[in-house]
Amino acid sequence: MFRDDSRWAFWLGALGVLTLVGVLYWQTLHFKFVWDDDQIIYGRVDYRTPSRWLEAVRQPLDFSPNYFRPLALSSLLVQIWIWGDNPAPFHAANVLIHLLNTSLVMALGVRMLANRGLALLAGALYGVHPALVESVAFVSSRYDLMATLFLLLALWLEGRLMGGWRLAGVSLAFLGALLCKEMALMFPLVLLLWQRAWGRGGSERESLAHLARAEHALYWAVGLTLVIYFGIRYAALGYLFTEPIGDAQIEAGTPVQHLLLIGRTLTTLTGLAFVPFFSITPVHHSELPVPVGDGWAWAQLGGAVLILLSVAYLVWRRLSAGWLFAAALVSLLPVLNLRPLEFAYGVFTAERFLTFPLALTLLGLLQLPPPSLLRSRGVCKRLQARVGRLMVILWGVALLITTAYNLPNWRDPEHFWKWLTIASPQSPIGFSNLSDLYHRMGRYAESLEYAEKAIQVAPRSGMGYVNKGVALLRLGDSDGAMALFRKAVEIEPSNVLGWNNLAVMLLERGEQDEAERILRQHVLGNPPRYMGHQTLGVIYLRRVRLDLAEAEFRKAYALMTNPAGSVAEQGLKQLQSASKWITAAHYWMNRGELELAERHLQEAAPRDPDPIAFGIAMGRLRLLQKRPAEAQQLLMQVQSRGYRDATLETLLHEASKMLQQE
Repeated sequence: MFRDDSRWAFWLGALGVLTLVGVLYWQTLHFKFVWDDDQIIYGRVDYRTPSRWLEAVRQPLDFSPNYFRPLALSSLLVQIWIWGDNPAPFHAANVLIHLLNTSLVMALGVRMLANRGLALLAGALYGVHPALVESVAFVSSRYDLMATLFLLLALWLEGRLMGGWRLAGVSLAFLGALLCKEMALMFPLVLLLWQRAWGRGGSERESLAHLARAEHALYWAVGLTLVIYFGIRYAALGYLFTEPIGDAQIEAGTPVQHLLLIGRTLTTLTGLAFVPFFSITPVHHSELPVPVGDGWAWAQLGGAVLILLSVAYLVWRRLSAGWLFAAALVSLLPVLNLRPLEFAYGVFTAERFLTFPLALTLLGLLQLPPPSLLRSRGVCKRLQARVGRLMVILWGVALLITTAYNLPNWRDPEHFWKWLTIASPQSPIGFSNLSDLYHRMGRYAESLEYAEKAIQVAPRSGMGYVNKGVALLRLGDSDGAMALFRKAVEIEPSNVLGWNNLAVMLLERGEQDEAERILRQHVLGNPPRYMGHQTLGVIYLRRVRLDLAEAEFRKAYALMTNPAGSVAEQGLKQLQSASKWITAAHYWMNRGELELAERHLQEAAPRDPDPIAFGIAMGRLRLLQKRPAEAQQLLMQVQSRGYRDATLETLLHEASKMLQQE
């Protein structure tokens, strides 16, 4: 395989690699949505309608005000419009993009490695690597897959095209990557290091001078692309980058703790690239800020320094592998926590960050010369080469087995969260989400069990307390539930669900003003955006402010992707009854709030009210407004319909008396 330079052999080999990867990931077409997929697919109502496409893509993702990814988001939106809630097409698209990325790795390998056999090996290693399971099986990793697609395409076009077509192709591919994920900002440096991997003879200064002369037009085009991207970003968002909301950003701690966090992040990602057999997990958890006394963190920092020194040594030796490793490190700069990332409790990195850097890493790995363990020539040298190849093949088989073993854990939410509790037992995320899942399934005892485990694992994370409170509420302990909601927002002030649940509990106890204050201060405007409006609607309904309640329910309904059976939908259905508005009008008349009574009767009029009940209410209101003539006319119209009642007679008598006194 490694010596056959036949074009046909290469194409057959490439087909074999793609078939292997496709068969491996075919099972994902039967997987469901997991984790943040719900937020992407169901989270925002403007995602569901093609007419609102521009509105949707001009906004940042709900996860962060800095996540502006309109191109990758559009690929998801098109699938939502066509296939709705069916997960199969979304997974199929991810697999297809991964196959395209694998093909581009092989194409780049042909050029970079100058050996078709090694190029096929690079593609195979990339296609089956366990660190990419998250990127492919997780629909919400579409951003990483598409950014990688465009970045690899840019590198391929850089060596494939000439002249103006080359400038346009690389620039457009770079812009596409930028519009998929912010990590692509490092591409200009990656491109420089990629071109240095081709190296010319002479000194480093001479090589850079040659690049400056030969490629100045390309780098001007890439720079112009950056300017265009920042212009698009600013026009859409009104800013380039901003501070994250609440406490979403990782707490880095002191400078020493921040350095430990960076070392832990780099070493973890590097370990996932080379030894991903025991550490594959959806959540890489750490105590944050990293404790200064954490011995393992110091060991990881030492490992990070060793990684940097090793890459520097390879660059100093002017090996192509060194420049490719350096390019991979540069592409990781935005996610090494140099600026603390925005993540959930205790998470400090993610495997999907390796989707593009892994391609450069594998190409660099296969560029390394075989280790000179045997100095002899002849048979020993050939044996050494064969042993080296065998070790790479065995490593690849181990990658394939690890991926095949871990992939089924993504098949549905229950298996996914159970796997997470085993793979990352120190993280509360798996336990909390299992608790929430079992609550929605009506399995309240199990929900309570996993909520308690989440609290045990992370007593400073609010979601465990929220989920335990919900479970206790369902099991009849409202006092215990309320105490837990208070505890949740005390330790995690940005916990929107905790604040909303606390407001609902206060509402049930008659503390409407405090409930409204909480909603306006802590819930409204934060995702899920419908929640605050829906609870405010309930508050106004209790206050007999049906006009305000209807407005809030409509806002909530408009923000829901699936409002069927929701409190907002039920509230709007109740408010279709004119009798409720008439009853509310009498309520306000009894309290002397005649303007509010008038407003409610005006709302009752278009709802097909009972003519007699409506006429009596209007007649009474006109009497209270000192307009007896109008009241008498309205009441006589009711009487002319043959209605006889003591209330009617009393109101008519009052109208006549007021007219006589005028």
